[in-house]
Order: sequence, then C-alpha cells, then structure tokens
Amino acid sequence: MDAISKMSLIELSSHFKVLKGADVCWPRIEKMISDTANSWHQSGKAPNELSVMHIWWHTCFELLAPHQVQISAINYEDEYIEIKNIGPAIIDLSGWKIDAGDEHQTFTFAKDTLVYPHETLRIDTYPGHTLSFNSKRPIWNNQGDKGSLYDSDGALISTWIYGNAAHQHLEISQVNFDGLEAKKEGDEYVEIANLSHSIADISLWQIRGNKGQHFEFPHGATIKPQGVIRVYTNQYHPSTGGYNFESQRALWSNEGGEAALYDNQNVSISAYQW
Repeated sequence: MDAISKMSLIELSSHFKVLKGADVCWPRIEKMISDTANSWHQSGKAPNELSVMHIWWHTCFELLAPHQVQISAINYEDEYIEIKNIGPAIIDLSGWKIDAGDEHQTFTFAKDTLVYPHETLRIDTYPGHTLSFNSKRPIWNNQGDKGSLYDSDGALISTWIYGNAAHQHLEISQVNFDGLEAKKEGDEYVEIANLSHSIADISLWQIRGNKGQHFEFPHGATIKPQGVIRVYTNQYHPSTGGYNFESQRALWSNEGGEAALYDNQNVSISAYQW
C-alpha cells in the first residue's frame, strides 16, 4: 500500500472510532474513499480499480476486525481456547496472538490464517493439533484465569475471565423485590453486573437467597463486558440473558432479605441486602 493509501486508512480508522452508527459510518467511509480516488485522478495519479478496491478492502478489514473477532470460550478441563468470528467479513489473523498470562504461554497465528464469518477456531494447549500452544503442561488454571487476544499491531481485541479472575469484577447490582405483576410477581429479578472490559464466564455460578432461593447458571453462561444479566422469578427476557427461577410464587420479600452470588467453586462473591 502506498503512502497516500496508508494516510487514507489512518484517517478512516480515526473517523470510525468517533462514528458509532453503521448508518452514518459506512456512507462516510464510502465518500472518503471516493473523494480520495477523485483527488488522485485530478492530480494525474489516478489509481486503477484494483488500487481503489485495495484501499476499500484494507479499510474494511482494519475497521471490522476489532469488532467481530472475540474469544468465545476457555475450557480449563480439556485445555483449549476458542476464537469466533461473529461476521460479516473474512478476517486474516496473521500475526495475531493469544496470551494466557504467564511466560511461554503465548500463541501466535501463522501467516494467512483466515477465520470466516461465524467460524470458530479452537486452539489447544497440548502438541499434536493444527492450532496449538505446543505446551506439555496445562496453561489454563482450574481456579480461574484470564485469556487475552491481540491483533498483529499489539492492540488488545478481546479478553475472557473466569473463576477467581472474575471475582472482583462481578457483583449483584440490584434486586427488584417488588414486582408489578399481581400475586406471583414473576417480574421480580436479581441483576448481576460485569464491571470489567472482559467477557465473564459464569458457568455453574449460583444465586442464593436467605429464604432458600437457589439458581444455577448453565454451562456457557457469560456476561458481556460492562454488561448486566437478570434472573427473573418467572419471566423470560432474552435481552438480559433469558434466565429465570421458574418459580410459581414470588421469591423476594418486600419486607427485606438478601441475595448472594457464588462462583462455581462455592466461593461467595457478592451479597445484596435490602
């Protein structure tokens, strides 16, 4: 890519950080590329179609990659990490790295490693796999750990936390104990907040109440960075996780009570009283 193309790409990338809405961002990108091509034509340096498409492709790649590739799982029992491309573009992971935290626990993607839209890549710990850390010992701590994904320029793209690595970042942020629904109050809920910029894995974590209330999150349950999920008494709301106690009666007393969050090792993480 020539100097003008690089300058255009940098300018476009900086605009993308400011423009959040796709309906605003993509027309702006298209106009800037068109203006760049026209300015080259007027200066006598008109690029051919390949040059314009080259700018377009690299611009889209640079802008989309950090927003569509993410860590989707860490399995500390079977020792692997998964990276998913949520789409819509094919992403070249050449030179991207996964850091498991300690020295000699870094995996680097080989040149021309492509991940297609909605494809998941599995990177194993032990030797003998196509994608592997080639480690002869475990790297993912059973008690808790953090995995980080970096692009080829060293920019942090995605992080994943679980177990004790997530303890300080999760808390019960609210208990809606006085539902509006008559009698059964199925719209009561317990809300859990993720205060970190990492995806938090809460598989098999539990919510317990001081009156015997109990809920366990299924395998694969996560909370998005800076996100919240809710566990309702008996309502289904996909936008906040879709979890509920499936209780046929109200669970949380209007007179006062406590809800507590426990991790998958039965360690108390957070409590909310009212």
